[in-house]
Amino acid sequence: MPTRITEQKLPFFYNAGDLGQAEGDAQAVVISYHTSPVVVNRKQTYVVFVLDGGLQGTVASYRWTVEGNTINTQHGVLEYSPTAEGTMSVSVDLLNSGSAVLKTIALSQQVIALNAELETLISAADETSPTAANPDTSRELVNDVRWYIDDIAPRTADSVSSLNKLLFACTYAEAMLVAPEDRAAGIERLAGMLADNAAEGFAEQAASGMGICQLRPHAVAMYFSETDGGTNWLVTRRELPNDKSTWDSMLAQMKTAIVGMDAQKRVDLFNVLRFPKTNIKVAMQFLEALRTQYFTGQDLPSILADEAKARNLITEYKEGPFALS
Repeated sequence: MPTRITEQKLPFFYNAGDLGQAEGDAQAVVISYHTSPVVVNRKQTYVVFVLDGGLQGTVASYRWTVEGNTINTQHGVLEYSPTAEGTMSVSVDLLNSGSAVLKTIALSQQVIALNAELETLISAADETSPTAANPDTSRELVNDVRWYIDDIAPRTADSVSSLNKLLFACTYAEAMLVAPEDRAAGIERLAGMLADNAAEGFAEQAASGMGICQLRPHAVAMYFSETDGGTNWLVTRRELPNDKSTWDSMLAQMKTAIVGMDAQKRVDLFNVLRFPKTNIKVAMQFLEALRTQYFTGQDLPSILADEAKARNLITEYKEGPFALS
């Protein structure tokens, strides 16, 4: 089977390192969802992009070698949980239909223990509620993606770290609603729809959210430019009306815009939202774009200090932009 369309091209203006920890060359590259160090017994996801046109039509399967285990996959995606601390090599052979090796790529990562401070909080007795709220989500954010949040929205960006706290809170809230295994299954379903050019199915399924921040493509595409720093938005901007009883009609229009996108741009948007690093970055950019459009001249700390404004900002982030009364 030729390389699946979702693993043939890096999205838009991004390079492999923008998406996660990467290793490879102009022919093919493997990208890890999470950047080293990764954590023992926590599921890791690796994606191979076959960038060379000749290889794309020749690769039939993938053979992965990690911690002495050999795992074969039909598509260039591996999910694996490290079993021991130390240095771990993740190697993948690109195989043709006769199982001959066409190319090999290897990526090295350090595997460390769970964050000890968080584990202490989780295990601490608390008579009213768990100290670390939802333990599974807390482990995911602290062990897997906290570095992405701190890099994308530095705590020093303002005096009270408002953007960092908001992004962390939005990521936490959405990650808690959909378990990692369900998110992964959703990504694979969407990849299959894109491979089958089922644009309507993709738009409908993705409308409930994609990736760790559960971003809605029909909403973020109105604020996402296909060029770095540009204003050529993927789809025309629309607002949900004040009357919520009429939202369904506008949401249908927004989904139709995703169906009408160029097929490659739809695949590129999928890949941006697929990886935690870029998913979180787009979430931050979306929040900032909404703040700029609807709260002109107001800084984030003052918006979050106003309950009504904060509620409007979060609702727009979750549902899509709507005209403020």
